Amino acid sequence: MSVTRTATTRELASFLARLRYEDVPLEAVERTKELFLDWFGSALAGRSERPVRILERFASEMGPSEGPSEVLISRRRTTPLFAALVNGAASHVVEQDDLHNASVFHPATVVFPAALAAAQQTGASGSDFLAASVAGYEAGVRVGSYLGRTH
Repeated sequence: MSVTRTATTRELASFLARLRYEDVPLEAVERTKELFLDWFGSALAGRSERPVRILERFASEMGPSEGPSEVLISRRRTTPLFAALVNGAASHVVEQDDLHNASVFHPATVVFPAALAAAQQTGASGSDFLAASVAGYEAGVRVGSYLGRTH
């Protein structure tokens, strides 16, 4: 890896690690809320699809029966890992989730399940959840755009 790419990666990681809710423009906060609502609707739309039911059953059998994070389709609580897995699958399976064309990336299906599960585990505030979601979008879109459409 070149020195330039290493420095760029370090700069992006530092920016994302320092990002706070207060730093996010109001327009971005409002757009993130809209994207979250859209993601939630997509997760509900996919809740009955066969692959999602299979993953939910897998999470139920392999994961703990209790935990800090919620599997939205069953309201069961488990670890962040299993909750994010099932919630991400539910939100992506019907292909209604958002798409960022330049990065060929469906950010919501990756960002929101992980951010929600982590926020539930840590007891993060809504503001912290939104800031983490913005950071997730920034990371995914920037890396995907850098890699280009062939990735």
